[in-house]
Amino acid sequence: MRYRQRTLLPILFVALFFVARLSAGQDGELILDRAMHHLGDDPTPDWTEAPEQPEGGRLEFDFDGRSNDGEWTLKYRQRNVNNTWRVLINGREVIVLRRFEELLDVVAPIPAGMLVDGPNTFVLEGDTPTDDITFGNISISTASLRESLHLRPVRVRVTDAAGGPSPARITIANGDGELAPVYYADALHQATRDGVVYTDAGEARFEVAEGDYTIYATRGSEWSLATAAVSVGADPIDLSLAIERVVDTTGFVACDTHIHTLTFSGHGDSSVEERMVTLAGEGVELAISTDHNHNTDYVPYQARMELNEFFTPVVGNEVTTAIGHFNAFPLDPEEEVPAYKVDDVVTLVDGIRAKGAQVVILNHPRWPDHERGPFGVIELSHFTGANNLHWTYPFDAVELINSCTEEESPMLLFEDWFALLNRGERVSAVGSSDSHTVGDPVGGGRTYVASSTDDPAAIDVDEACRAIVAGRTSISMGIFLDTSVSVSGSSERYTMGDLVPLADAGGVCDVRLRIAAPEWIRPERATLFVNGRPAEELDLAQHGAGNGAMDAEVTVTLSDGLGEDAWLVWVVIGSGIDGPFWPLHNDYTLGATNPVFLDVNGDGAYQSPRESARKLVHAAGSDRQALIVGLREASQAVAIQALDLVRVHYETGARERLRDVGASAGAAHTRIDEYLESLAEIR
Repeated sequence: MRYRQRTLLPILFVALFFVARLSAGQDGELILDRAMHHLGDDPTPDWTEAPEQPEGGRLEFDFDGRSNDGEWTLKYRQRNVNNTWRVLINGREVIVLRRFEELLDVVAPIPAGMLVDGPNTFVLEGDTPTDDITFGNISISTASLRESLHLRPVRVRVTDAAGGPSPARITIANGDGELAPVYYADALHQATRDGVVYTDAGEARFEVAEGDYTIYATRGSEWSLATAAVSVGADPIDLSLAIERVVDTTGFVACDTHIHTLTFSGHGDSSVEERMVTLAGEGVELAISTDHNHNTDYVPYQARMELNEFFTPVVGNEVTTAIGHFNAFPLDPEEEVPAYKVDDVVTLVDGIRAKGAQVVILNHPRWPDHERGPFGVIELSHFTGANNLHWTYPFDAVELINSCTEEESPMLLFEDWFALLNRGERVSAVGSSDSHTVGDPVGGGRTYVASSTDDPAAIDVDEACRAIVAGRTSISMGIFLDTSVSVSGSSERYTMGDLVPLADAGGVCDVRLRIAAPEWIRPERATLFVNGRPAEELDLAQHGAGNGAMDAEVTVTLSDGLGEDAWLVWVVIGSGIDGPFWPLHNDYTLGATNPVFLDVNGDGAYQSPRESARKLVHAAGSDRQALIVGLREASQAVAIQALDLVRVHYETGARERLRDVGASAGAAHTRIDEYLESLAEIR
């Protein structure tokens, strides 16, 4: 709805007031509108500063003024801005509203020459006008932004261990530890938001209001943290901060498989140019572009900004469908995007692969919440990997770490994945950021991909894709992991994605885990899962590094006689981030390996718990007692898969059969009762 001042009298009064104040000289101020307006389409009784009922999706009014020969200042108040809203004066954009939930007072510069003598037009319009916001208390000051806020210049230089300039994220917090507004930052080689300035050249110039601040320098989770307390007053601040790489990831490259830009996704706030700066500033080495239903090519932007040395870009696409979001890469930027109006997962993935994608990933499988995410919709069982919509799993990987998605339980998605692995699905785990903004760190979640080169500018994309599909990767939200398995009498080490021959060793092997993290992240607990069941739990406090970075190795021996083929996965959980310099949406850090597979029966192949269960059920036939004995002797993973096969096979009396058999075998397996209770209906 188009809003205009309701009578001529307020306009006349405002005009006279404005002329009188301006003619008085110093710091003249024009009150454009003292009221607060509610724009959008829903009632908002909790927002008491504005009417409960919305006025529509657009605010527009006229005011009298005079031309501004120099910079002036716009002041206003806003609430609940989650999408793009623009302020325009006389058809020219003044500012895009800051995305912020709470009530907020904002000041912004009005460039010289934007106002004219006589009538001027003020407009607030949104790309999503149904987004409910409040906006108002609008005024214009003839003082510049510098004069209004008492801004002072700050220069920060960031160096690496060799003393050379380093790309970095610079975080500026006020005395309360909150992100401080930043002004007049360079546009091309910096990416700036409140409290955040990324630099790709190791130097940032900006201005802040007088006061006390803490300034941090970081470069992602492989680098140290530098901190300085400064008091900004009359004198300019010239600060040097030194950071160094403290996590050795030799043999792996840091990949973010899920990255967005406002330029091509149409939401978020990071332009593609800003994204280039943030990738360098967070140490992402393999950058997969994944704008929604768009094949985005970073190459020309990276080249124009001379950032080729920092990362290898890959053209990808977040194929956004009604049944889920699927990242796909590599793709041809000149090729038509994969079909996304498809509601069958096999047809969808086949179509994506037909466009050349070597990797297809199911993203955030429990987003927007556990019930409405893809795994919720298909009612995926945590126990068996079965689902009620009869999905198969044709994708290569599933996103277990997404640093921009809230997930209260760090293990919930792992339970889904473990069930798929036990079912025999060779689906790898990946980690990503899903960053849409400058403030949310790209690479906050990442995948470490085995690579024959450590040069971020020379990564073999085909090799990296093969590694992701094969699971020769680990995943990270702050914690780097690598694992290997060795067998007595052999010098060979087997790592993620490998098959370990264990028949001659009686199922006994040594499992090594390397854990590395910078000093500002504290890994706390490591768990080794065998077919989804904890086999070893380690308190990492004894491996703590005090105030330094952690780089520790632990080795455990699996010696209690694995009776069947199995897979091994490590999960390490750490503390949250204590500070504003690397914001996460969850109060923990995390690292996990992809599986190492164990060939215990000596047939030269890996047999999943599902396949072992199939053989157990087939061997028992109709002999109930033989089935019970087999279930008791099998691992928990095999026993539950066997009960699921019984459920599928018997249509009549299945519930009674399962409860009877399960109760007889359940003493050996604590989760059998839980599994039986989870069955709402057995057909």
